[in-house]
Amino acid sequence: MSELLTSANVSSARGNWGGKIRDSFPVCQGNSVPLQDGFPGDDNPLMETDDALHRRIRGRMDELGLTEEKASLRAGLDKTYMRKFFERPGSAPRHDTLAKIARALEMPVSALLDLPPAEEPPPAFDARPAPVDMPQPAHLPNDVPVKGTAAGSHLRGAFQLEVDTIVDWVRRPPALSGARHAYALFVEGSSMEPRYLPGDLVFVHPDRPPRPGDTVVVQAQAGPHAPLEATIGYLRRRTERAVIIAKINPAAEVELKAETVKAIHKVLSTNELFGV
Repeated sequence: MSELLTSANVSSARGNWGGKIRDSFPVCQGNSVPLQDGFPGDDNPLMETDDALHRRIRGRMDELGLTEEKASLRAGLDKTYMRKFFERPGSAPRHDTLAKIARALEMPVSALLDLPPAEEPPPAFDARPAPVDMPQPAHLPNDVPVKGTAAGSHLRGAFQLEVDTIVDWVRRPPALSGARHAYALFVEGSSMEPRYLPGDLVFVHPDRPPRPGDTVVVQAQAGPHAPLEATIGYLRRRTERAVIIAKINPAAEVELKAETVKAIHKVLSTNELFGV
């Protein structure tokens, strides 16, 4: 057989050619190299060579309305490949060429070879079980106070904090065992989405010093008669004049005057709450 091997498939040809052939061709060569009859780089001697494979490929081409030239080009092969393939009864492509043909015909290789479909491996998960025994909710004491009522009109994304008013009680996570001053808050607004959504419950540990990058609740009071407010964000830095926290939605930094800040409390992450 005499056929043309283009730069798309020539890089894999080895053997008597003396190693790997470069992908580039001289201009005068027409971007093609003539192959002699019986070139060992195409036929697969390990594959059963009967006309059934030809029939399945031809039938699928007819279903898709593909000519021999279109099917060849769609597979990234020389435009004459399929014509010459069908001119050789019983011939079978190498596996990598067959894979290209299967992709062009939108079907798995196993279907072309009339093999039973391979079993799909079980899906891989990035997550793995944490080495932590999760306590049953009924075994956790229901004694953490929830302080905070939503104030949607606050332009700074803050909500009112009622220090002496408890709006609810929730169960105490293991990490807060013995933390007498721990409390919880319901997040209000969307300034920390998607990290915290409106209505999410956060647990606050006032006695654990926050570090830059930690999620914090900053309690601030604009004046002696103003309500105590709390806002949640990532602690950026503290100076003598201000406390700077970061918001996510939209991305911005909020500067609170140091004289208005009454407290900066650390919000515990899920890992910290359950000792992961």
